[in-house]
Amino acid sequence: MRTGIENSPQSSKNSANLRLDFYESGDGETILIQFPDGGLGLIDAHPSRENSRPKILELIAGKRLHFVCLTHPHADHGVDLIPVLQKHKEIGEFWHTSPDTSSFVFFCATQRANYPSPLRDFINRLADEWAAFLLDLYSSVGATPEKKFHSGVQPAKIAGVEVWCLGPDEQVANDFVKTYKARAGGQAKWLPDPNLLSAIFALRYGDTVILLGADALKRNWKHAITVHRKHGLPRAGLLKVPHHGAANALELARKRDNYLDLCVKDRAALSVLFAGDADHPDETVFRELRARTQLLCVSNGLKGAVGDSNPLRIEIPGARLARRSYMCNPQISIEVGPGGKINVVRGNCCEVCKVNGAAR
Repeated sequence: MRTGIENSPQSSKNSANLRLDFYESGDGETILIQFPDGGLGLIDAHPSRENSRPKILELIAGKRLHFVCLTHPHADHGVDLIPVLQKHKEIGEFWHTSPDTSSFVFFCATQRANYPSPLRDFINRLADEWAAFLLDLYSSVGATPEKKFHSGVQPAKIAGVEVWCLGPDEQVANDFVKTYKARAGGQAKWLPDPNLLSAIFALRYGDTVILLGADALKRNWKHAITVHRKHGLPRAGLLKVPHHGAANALELARKRDNYLDLCVKDRAALSVLFAGDADHPDETVFRELRARTQLLCVSNGLKGAVGDSNPLRIEIPGARLARRSYMCNPQISIEVGPGGKINVVRGNCCEVCKVNGAAR
């Protein structure tokens, strides 16, 4: 694989290139892929709280969508897929990992507090909103063909690009179904984390691989690493950091592989991080990303505002103050040429980055 990484102020507009645009999207993610034939793929979509991203329908206007993908059933990854599915006329397929959409609606509708608490009404309203999101999303699919992904599915081939699914393992979806059936029958079963359903995609263009990790957790990556090596895929030259840089996605124990071990070594790989809430990225994960990749951060979530975060000195037990973020990279755009060269069209590597107000 050729790993030359260049910075360019504007796109080469080469139709043979594969392009990925990562947009600031509040607490979530929006990833738009332009394939060499000019068609698009949309992986997750959430509106920008800073209005730094164009409206989703403007981004895809006049373009054929090869697919629209919800990587896992969390609203911060799917809210803006609803207008796309409702209004865009050229959609090839709807991709997802959900074992049974009715199960997820059931999950959201039943995740409510049943104990006396001043937060009970808020929790119940939140559960209703999640259920409403999923009902809106799946009712919007309409006649669009659906494709369920897991690691046993053969790669999709789009305009010379192979889209491999490295995870989740099909057994993960089966575990969800068993749990929901048990709960519906009155059994007290612990609900699995929906992030375990996160799709892990490896886009292969020639000998160049792009790894998109959604919100996949350590368990997902243990399986994905096995699948990656089973199929003999090259190491990735570009990584979308999973779960906003959370500690529960990166295995740091010695002699255990993690998602960074699937990337080109010696900081030859680029990584793109959608920072999340006040705990994302984790301090240790952030240091690992900086040490092992050339890191580009999309300004997301509530990060690093400068100044006094609590001028009134209000203290609430168990509460954590949230601050609006400075704008790091509102958009990161990367192209991969047919020869394998990775070109940063828009965005800067974070050699100096602040999280929670502290310089790294």
